[in-house]
Amino acid sequence: MNKPTFGNFRPFALIGERLLASTAIKIELPPSQHALMVQRKAAIEKHLEREGSPLKGLIRLFYQQGSVAIGATIRAKFRQEGFDIDIIVELLGRGSLTPAQVLDLLYEAMRGEPGSRYYDCTERQSRCVTVYYADGMHLDLSPAVLLDERDPRRSYIFHSKLEEPRWKDTTILTNCFGFVAHYNERCPIDQMFAEDYGRLVRDADLQLQVMMKDADSVPVPVHSTTVGGKSAVTVALQLLKRNRNIRWLPRNRRMPASVMFSCLSLEVAEAGRTIGQNLKVIAEHILDRLIRAKSVGELLHVENPVCRGDVFTDRWPVDHTDQDLLIGDMRLLLQQLAELFDDRRSFKDRAKTLEDMFGETVARRVVDEFAVEMGQSVRSGTHLLGATGGILAAPTLVSAKPAAPRNTFYGTKWSKS
Repeated sequence: MNKPTFGNFRPFALIGERLLASTAIKIELPPSQHALMVQRKAAIEKHLEREGSPLKGLIRLFYQQGSVAIGATIRAKFRQEGFDIDIIVELLGRGSLTPAQVLDLLYEAMRGEPGSRYYDCTERQSRCVTVYYADGMHLDLSPAVLLDERDPRRSYIFHSKLEEPRWKDTTILTNCFGFVAHYNERCPIDQMFAEDYGRLVRDADLQLQVMMKDADSVPVPVHSTTVGGKSAVTVALQLLKRNRNIRWLPRNRRMPASVMFSCLSLEVAEAGRTIGQNLKVIAEHILDRLIRAKSVGELLHVENPVCRGDVFTDRWPVDHTDQDLLIGDMRLLLQQLAELFDDRRSFKDRAKTLEDMFGETVARRVVDEFAVEMGQSVRSGTHLLGATGGILAAPTLVSAKPAAPRNTFYGTKWSKS
């Protein structure tokens, strides 16, 4: 289990660090949405195991995979800035069913009969079934079969594109459960950072509410505001993923996989670093791995450290163009980080850099709130800026209370317009 460490640095003593922390809070899953996700996950589980479901009695376990399981979930760039939650549906056995039949079976069970609450918001994908909600959140359900009772949770998931011939369908080795445990055990947590960051998150989310968890499944991990806190490595990873989204969505190409970023981030994770320091070290490491692969004419290869054969780069990079694009992205990110922390540059210029790194909408909210905070602090005499851009007194974030959202618990058809 990862052990908290106690450093002497104040995590948000620099303006650059405060801007990065505020950006991360804007893009991550807030506590109130985390609670809603827990409730929706429980409702889906009950729906799949209902009387009359094609999967009644055939599900062994539900568990999280991907970003939500390591606390690195971020808002999607589009779909109303929603969240993508990945859940494994472990089946007792598929018998003679093909990959297409397994995915179709899960789709039928999830969609239900006409008039079902999920009927118009469920979609079959190549490796999962997706449930869309009107508020932008969507849950991806991936069917899997355990390979060996003595080696949980090494499994097969299924790949079947509807538009391709069935002979291309296949099974894919995975142990996302094992990687999540590996990440959570080894990702360092600094106590001071965890406490300060948790306070900022709580201050920024005024809709925090308590919802019940379902004890019959592996629960969604607790939020960063509670026990365990948030690792600066994971916060940096969230910012890296947001930067990837900004760069790759306009390119109309498959994005680098989040799990690949998680694995590479863990390879250089150390305690005692701030968000900015972690982001710099991680970007440098990714760039180094990419350049090494390019130098020998190969594509980047990243494999699950706890499951040989579970390849995190199986669908990206597709070709050397993909690889060259990410090399350029990492170089640009490192340049922009240097600009963000350059105290010789004006705050206006640094704010523009923040926009280029993480998107105009999020960055402007961060900058506007920071300006309000500074103005109030200066007027009250509780805030001073150091000669090199340090914050000598750090008040909490100022955040307007949002209007209560419309209840979209069961989801409605997501509009692609």
